[in-house]
Amino acid sequence: MTKRPTKLSQVALSYLLLIAAAPSHVQPASQSPLDKSLWQGICKATAELNKVPGTMTHELTQILQKAKTMRRGELKAQIFGLGHAGTELAKRVAVIAAYFSLRNKQIIEALETQDIEKAIDAAAKAASLQGRIDDPLHLLAAVDNTNNLYLSTTGATGNKPAKTPGKLGDVDFPLSAPSAKNKAAELSGITQVGFTILKKDVPSGDAKQVASGTKKCNLLSSVNGQGFGQTQAELAGAHEILGGYITIKDTNTEIDVTAHNKAHTVESGKHESWTAAHAAIMVSPKHTTRPYINETGEIHSRSDMTKVLQAVYSAKPQISGTDLENKVIEIFQGKEAKKLQEYEDAVNQVTIPAGVAGLETDQTPAAVNDEDKLIAIRAFYEQQVSADYGKMVATIAEASNKQTATARADCGKKLKKVDCKESDGCKWNSTDKSEGDFCKAKAGTSNPSSRNRRWSCRKTKERG
Repeated sequence: MTKRPTKLSQVALSYLLLIAAAPSHVQPASQSPLDKSLWQGICKATAELNKVPGTMTHELTQILQKAKTMRRGELKAQIFGLGHAGTELAKRVAVIAAYFSLRNKQIIEALETQDIEKAIDAAAKAASLQGRIDDPLHLLAAVDNTNNLYLSTTGATGNKPAKTPGKLGDVDFPLSAPSAKNKAAELSGITQVGFTILKKDVPSGDAKQVASGTKKCNLLSSVNGQGFGQTQAELAGAHEILGGYITIKDTNTEIDVTAHNKAHTVESGKHESWTAAHAAIMVSPKHTTRPYINETGEIHSRSDMTKVLQAVYSAKPQISGTDLENKVIEIFQGKEAKKLQEYEDAVNQVTIPAGVAGLETDQTPAAVNDEDKLIAIRAFYEQQVSADYGKMVATIAEASNKQTATARADCGKKLKKVDCKESDGCKWNSTDKSEGDFCKAKAGTSNPSSRNRRWSCRKTKERG
């Protein structure tokens, strides 16, 4: 009689049958491909990092344009002042010209001392991080076999994303060196709060790797037979890839992924490339911040205008408070911002005649933005003012000479020999003894007092 199988034997048999029936391609999560919800965020991050050098070019270009605007404003105010030399308007625009000059100087100094270096640093660190991400991603995107890195597009089926120029599947993935020529206006996926393009909420159990499928991803594991390790646990500890975003364990477990809101933070020995790139980008120059934005508010409340007024109207202690406010009102006939704008408008609307500095037609300063042309126009007016000043000096000198000549002829008032100087046009009478000793004008110089003195001497002799 045939023995009936024991209950324990039945259980064992059932277990063996289940193993035999299980598809051989099912793999634990530690060897399975990266899920699309994870790798598409990585691709977006590298695409965003690719924009950083171009963004820095854009910011620096905008800043230089602001410096040029200040320089042109200074030149235009100087031209206006030369055209109104000697007037109250000239005094006002002289202050405006000095203000524009200071603003231009501050912009250039900020670039030279810190912001050019910061822009290059941001571009360099972003490019470094992009390089660390691109290489593994390039391999992940290229391989389609059972024993290497792999990206999954549709979960368990393990389909490979199509790689086309600039894209991986339907996700942007430039896989190219960044260029400073690609001027991007902003970085929407890298903000103060971190890399917002990365996958959110990836705790243990969330989709990191495909749970099962036809493909393995051996390079995401280090253990023997199930990864790239030659022993049971080849790695001493863990190993970072993709700049530290992913950590491969030294055990047969799924990868670790840095939380989206942690990649930009400092965590000792972790994701340091991401942290360094984010920190550099956050302190990079922006043309919308100080000292590149224009000052606003009432004239006396503007710090740079205060510096100009304190320099022009220097005093000890420096002008401030109510005195500063009153000085602004005195100069600009008011302290409101619109007053400064009124004078800036006046500067821009004055007519520069055709022919000046090669202008073919009448122009306003507002229409002339070529710095070389503005310098030439200023030089023209400087020559005019210089010529007018020369004529004025000559006229004053001529009048002074006439007055001096008359004064020199009045030698009769110099009663002492020591005061009778040839440099004054006088001469002491010591040769004609018949007339006595006295101070007289040198030959050819009229001296009524001397004539009267001689006439007096002759009368005295006649009476004697």
